[in-house]
Amino acid sequence: MKLIIPRLTPHHNMLIFSFFHYCEENKIIFDLKFDTKVSLSGGVLEVNNKIIYFDYSDSPVFADNPYKYNYYFKRSLREIDEKENVYPLNFQVNYSYKSLLFLSKLSYKQLVDKYNRIEIIRALDYFNAFTNSSHNAMDIRKFPKEIMDNGGKILFYTRLWNPDNHPDEDEKERRRQQNEFRIESCRIIKKSFKNASVGLFPDNLSLNIATDILLNEKKTSKKEYFGLLKQFDIGIADDGLKDTPGWKIGEYLLFGKAVVTTPLNVSIENFYEHINYEKLSTRNSFNEVPEKIEYLLSGNKYLEVGKNNLDWSNNYLHPKNFIQRILSKTLGDIKS
Repeated sequence: MKLIIPRLTPHHNMLIFSFFHYCEENKIIFDLKFDTKVSLSGGVLEVNNKIIYFDYSDSPVFADNPYKYNYYFKRSLREIDEKENVYPLNFQVNYSYKSLLFLSKLSYKQLVDKYNRIEIIRALDYFNAFTNSSHNAMDIRKFPKEIMDNGGKILFYTRLWNPDNHPDEDEKERRRQQNEFRIESCRIIKKSFKNASVGLFPDNLSLNIATDILLNEKKTSKKEYFGLLKQFDIGIADDGLKDTPGWKIGEYLLFGKAVVTTPLNVSIENFYEHINYEKLSTRNSFNEVPEKIEYLLSGNKYLEVGKNNLDWSNNYLHPKNFIQRILSKTLGDIKS
């Protein structure tokens, strides 16, 4: 069994560390190769003369031709494209697992490769002592194993994207709608619920247009954010780049949180409205957010949904099951 990626990037962490976990649990040689012929958002798993492609692109557009592979798993997969050998990769989360031990498995050439440098530094910084980035990966062993009741507290930390920084007019408009939703959702939650923490990352754009809901930048690091996330029960999510789910919603699930989100425009396995999440009617329906939150608060329904999501994330996101589920789904129960 061999995993091939172009280089170490945050988008590959979930796949890399899941593969590392699988190899360790099943006492298989950890065989990781680098090949720049693989798309920057892709990865290839070779097992039993079969080739499985992992497409972690934010975009619904395929990173490679599915017909070149036996099985093609894609994040941001539209339902109309789920056919033949193409399967959903579900949500993505940036996590790690025993990062120092992982580094010890890499060759000297892999360790000194300039393209791997940033992720090597992040992996070495286990305690986030000298890096403070939104792309830092938290060790999966630090994620909660059961849900906690914090009294129905609501969380929505987000950021804006400047429309003027993109040349495409459609993308400019998408960013304007995204920004409006994020700003107005923060404002309406802040106004409607005392038991809530919301706000925007304080960049130049938010400093100019939404000074009333700015976050303290010190609280926006992954270490601080994940520590805070444990203290809340309901997370608000919306589409990220290319109108597809970002990392935030996967983080909510691994922490066992109930979710209110804009419509999911991608295929997600066994993930259902009213069981795993509450859905707004449109991308712009920030005015519906309080109603969805109230529904989850009534009868403490957020605890049931949070438990459903912790169970779902254990099956679909956690490294203890991620690779095994892929192999069972495609090739049967394989250990080689």
